[in-house]
Amino acid sequence: MKRFSDVVNYRRAVRKYDPDYAFDHDVVTQALELATLAPNSSNMQLWEFHRVKSPEMLEKMKACCLGQNAAKTANELIVFVTAPQKWRDRADMNAKVIRNAFASKPNTPEHVFAYYEKDMPYLYGGVDLIEYKGLDKEQGQELRKNDVRVILNKSAALAAMTFMYALAEVDYDSCPMEGFEEGAIKSLLNLPEEAEVCMVVSVGKRLPEGVYGPRLRVDLSDVVIEH
Repeated sequence: MKRFSDVVNYRRAVRKYDPDYAFDHDVVTQALELATLAPNSSNMQLWEFHRVKSPEMLEKMKACCLGQNAAKTANELIVFVTAPQKWRDRADMNAKVIRNAFASKPNTPEHVFAYYEKDMPYLYGGVDLIEYKGLDKEQGQELRKNDVRVILNKSAALAAMTFMYALAEVDYDSCPMEGFEEGAIKSLLNLPEEAEVCMVVSVGKRLPEGVYGPRLRVDLSDVVIEH
């Protein structure tokens, strides 16, 4: 078993994959299972992982990714997508779990349950918006939507990073990509209007030339600020 530091150091953004490698798609299945364990806001898990692996769909997705090298030779492309449309089911799921967890504690304050039963409907659905923060409806709706977009993309990005580390643990490679036509991908994958593509991650087994150069990072003193 690798140490975590080994996994982190192994992972690189790989842009060319070995077409002759005996790629095991079950590794991707297992890595996606681990990705679901990523930390996410309020345990809402408002993400979807669209797995593109058929030759026909891969060709279409490569075009959506602007033909960049990281997509051209990938064995699979994983599209990490936000799923705000599932907010009610997720809130209900969490509320039931919390109520069951505290069923033997009859004196539990209601605010413990209100988080999912009241706050989540406000944040994700705009329910009882005026009651919160004194915001008028128009201003509140706009602020809420922007907040939710940021929250969901953070969670989806954490899942993508967990996925890439899971691949690295077994010496599989990946590259997170932002260069893509979101509208084309949403149309190709039949995504709802409110969903957003956080990133596309290509997967394969690296060729030596797939890593473009030595790792470059700024000095630690430039990014770690102690207080």
